[in-house]
Amino acid sequence: IYLTVEKARVEPFSTKSRFARVAANEIAIAASEGFISNRLDDGVFTNKWMITADGIEFLEEISDDFSGD
Repeated sequence: IYLTVEKARVEPFSTKSRFARVAANEIAIAASEGFISNRLDDGVFTNKWMITADGIEFLEEISDDFSGD
């Protein structure tokens, strides 16, 4: 899930991309947890998975856990 959220941060990916097909389960979990989304605004959606504010927080927490901070 970390790698999926990181990819959405660095390089938002298409909902129909090869990566989306391969990582479908991880994307479902990340989206369900609110770490990634394809919503730009209320009622406005795109075909790209992008990181959310919660996703950035998730990445920071994981990084802190690994760095020992």
